[in-house]
Amino acid sequence: LKRFYAKPGKRSYIVLGEAISRLLFQMLTSVIVIGVGHFLFQFTLVHGLQTFLEIMVLSFIALILFMGFGFIVSSVAKSESTIPPFANLITLPQFLLAGTFFSIEAFPTWLQPICKILPLTHFNTAMRNIAFEGTSLLSCWKELGILGIWTVVVYAVAFKTFQWE
Repeated sequence: LKRFYAKPGKRSYIVLGEAISRLLFQMLTSVIVIGVGHFLFQFTLVHGLQTFLEIMVLSFIALILFMGFGFIVSSVAKSESTIPPFANLITLPQFLLAGTFFSIEAFPTWLQPICKILPLTHFNTAMRNIAFEGTSLLSCWKELGILGIWTVVVYAVAFKTFQWE
């Protein structure tokens, strides 16, 4: 970002441009993953195009949130070599504890409340409900609300910690 800042233009345009390019790339990746699942593995979208669009909206919301974690990591890390450990501190616990690979009920009872506050848990729950149960995105209002709260908190921290230097 320092090199980008040396160019003419506003800082906000640079950050916005980076964010939009990453969002577009990841949304395209989501389309490819869903397409591979549908055409190669016969994954059936419960309500067809409606389910696909709701999955895409949910993915967009999650991408905005998790991009905020990336801004925090890039703000806290002092060099490129410290980025992976910081990123792993955020992503690895979520992958392991958010019900991505294992059911949350399989964890000890003292760990389950921690699992249930992680943002990836609520994304996974909403995604499963939409993709497998056929519920609508609006029916996942609780998960969307918690993702919204996480987004506000994450970006508040990101704005507080972000530095150009």
